[in-house]
Amino acid sequence: MKNILILITLLVFGGVATAKDSLTILNTGSKSGSYAVQMTTLSKDLSGKFDVDLKIPGDYCTAAQMMSKIKGPFIMPYANDYEAVGKAGMGCDVIKVEPTQVLRYDSTAFGICSMNGSNESFMKDAVRVGHSLPATVFQRSIQAINDSFGAKLTPVPYEGSGNTKTALYNGEVDYVLLSAKHGRDIVKNGGKCHYEFSNNANSDLVALGTLDKSNKQFIAGYHGVWLAYNMSDDEVANMRSIIAEIHADPNSGMYQYTNGGKNLNVYFDLSSDEIMAKWSSSVANLQE
Repeated sequence: MKNILILITLLVFGGVATAKDSLTILNTGSKSGSYAVQMTTLSKDLSGKFDVDLKIPGDYCTAAQMMSKIKGPFIMPYANDYEAVGKAGMGCDVIKVEPTQVLRYDSTAFGICSMNGSNESFMKDAVRVGHSLPATVFQRSIQAINDSFGAKLTPVPYEGSGNTKTALYNGEVDYVLLSAKHGRDIVKNGGKCHYEFSNNANSDLVALGTLDKSNKQFIAGYHGVWLAYNMSDDEVANMRSIIAEIHADPNSGMYQYTNGGKNLNVYFDLSSDEIMAKWSSSVANLQE
């Protein structure tokens, strides 16, 4: 009788844990790059609310093929370079970005960094520049620097930004073309950053877009969206709110990753028109 009373008490006052809702997070990037780190971090931050199944197949093409096989709700990051390459017929299937599916919009500029280089050496010497995938996007950006400024840069592709940074640290390449977040990692490890793909005249780095205003490739950067699938409109809104709260929490992994928004421009309240305007422009800049 006593055991029955205890069980009833636990049920009434919530002492028995209820099952968490299942959620799949599908990483679309490499196994060592920014998306892998972010999706792993997000899965840990959400683990208190959801039973998270993190899938990291290793590349966007494989991830795209897995989408239709996931029956429950899932989150997937999608980048503007995936779409730019796909529309050029050199990548995998292009996904239609629906603003109502967007949980988070983010953007960051490309940058040129090194361990021991200089602005002058980068533009004048025959140097190797490491970059991640898709190779086509980054190699065209590097070629644009050669064409506009008479540089002698040789692109060297790596699978993922993590491997690209490691190549720089090991001396396999002289410079790297990576996002601002990875540039800050390099600076923390004793390196320096030199140029930024932007037209920001107030940047701490030399903005390539101010040196050659005619080439839109010099204002190119990463734009990404976190997309929700197999969720109702209310579930998407709730998930967006949860993720926004995580980003604002100094104790969360995502807050640490973005450095409170200093490493990455993150948006949760853009209108549908604003999302599509930013997205379309970012893809077009990469295509050019």
